[in-house]
Amino acid sequence: MDNKYSRQIIFNKIGRKGQEKIRKASIAIVGLGALGTVAAEQLTRAGIGKLILIDRDFIEESNLQRQALYNEEDIGKFKAETAAKKLEKINSDVKIDFFVSDLNHKNISKLLFADIILDCTDNFYTRYLINDYCKKSRIKWVYSAAVKGYGNVMAVLPEKACFRCVFNEAESDETCDTAGIINTVSTAIASIAVTQALKLILNEKIEQELIRFDIWDNDITKIKVSKNEKCPVCNGIYEYLQGKKEKGIVIYCGNNNYQFYLKNKNFNEIKNKLKKIGKVKETDFCLFFEDMAIFNDGRVLIKEKSPERAKSLVSKYIGD
Repeated sequence: MDNKYSRQIIFNKIGRKGQEKIRKASIAIVGLGALGTVAAEQLTRAGIGKLILIDRDFIEESNLQRQALYNEEDIGKFKAETAAKKLEKINSDVKIDFFVSDLNHKNISKLLFADIILDCTDNFYTRYLINDYCKKSRIKWVYSAAVKGYGNVMAVLPEKACFRCVFNEAESDETCDTAGIINTVSTAIASIAVTQALKLILNEKIEQELIRFDIWDNDITKIKVSKNEKCPVCNGIYEYLQGKKEKGIVIYCGNNNYQFYLKNKNFNEIKNKLKKIGKVKETDFCLFFEDMAIFNDGRVLIKEKSPERAKSLVSKYIGD
């Protein structure tokens, strides 16, 4: 082990004892896009004991500009599965589990079974859900986000200000699809997030602050954060974890994909119905029918010009 991690071990902040802590730790990464792929690779190379990878999406050509681990041959494959296979070749010491799934209030306790959670998502709904779960379960997690040429990172500790204390409402509706992103900022933000996670593993002191880094203007800002007495989460109200906040239609960052959840639908019945209409391709995780992917967890992902058009086609082929 020493030879593989020798340069990391001689860093005085880690050492042999620190490397052993890293080896025994587990981290769950939610989102295997621009932030998540970089974070996953760095943690794998650092010798983390276990990685849990969660992503609901598959790889598209537009992802390759900024999402590490993937190449042109991977287009159309599932991100979580593909990332896991690539990471296993990088470091066989690391145990890697992956889930092609959409994180929600029903499955979060089964999927996020780790010491630390790394948020590498692109939406506030999932962040609020992670925040609820981690606050209630007293799990440390790290929030990260990037768009255009800037990004945010914040380590969230159980006894300190939570994510909802700082972001009571979604800060912005900008995404990489609407505002763009350069790959240098996602790499930088992911690196800061991983460093914060390593500090948590090593029991290093973490300041209660929101780190904002604008790589284009070479500007870094640290904003002190504190508890909000009126924060519902800190007062034991977990709206997202209890499923009281409806997710509705999800618009994916970076493409024209729309996600819907089917209610009380039988997967096999849907498969048989679609086979009578046209060509259906079946994988371990979903069915592909025209520009639609129907997952066995009840999700439908469809590529269309508008949410109204997408909803209309789902209703036409699958039903309301």
